[in-house]
Amino acid sequence: MRTSKSAVFLFELMIVILVFVLAAAICTQVFAVSYLTSKESRALTMSSIKAQMVAERFKADSPEAGTLYFDLNWDATDAENAEYTVALEEQSSTAGMRSAFVNVYEAGNDEAIYTLQVKRYVG
Repeated sequence: MRTSKSAVFLFELMIVILVFVLAAAICTQVFAVSYLTSKESRALTMSSIKAQMVAERFKADSPEAGTLYFDLNWDATDAENAEYTVALEEQSSTAGMRSAFVNVYEAGNDEAIYTLQVKRYVG
């Protein structure tokens, strides 16, 4: 019994294409996960920087230490166009100390991306 060489060739070609499709699917998933991880990492890094900025303003008793709004590129914007919000939430003060939490929120999400506690001595 003889098998055609073209049938073997087509079978091998189908296997090669299948392997290529599987490799492409895996690579696509890897790139998608890496993109999301990069986006989350950048948001966390920028959140910590902006929270530290608001905390330093709070320590300096600056009137600018309130709620700030940022767009996707972390440039200052108004509340309507904000993708990220940095909010200073003061806690009850004790004798000689003022304390607050600086929370960074993503638009449409009530869970903070980053939280920083800050205290200031008032003498």
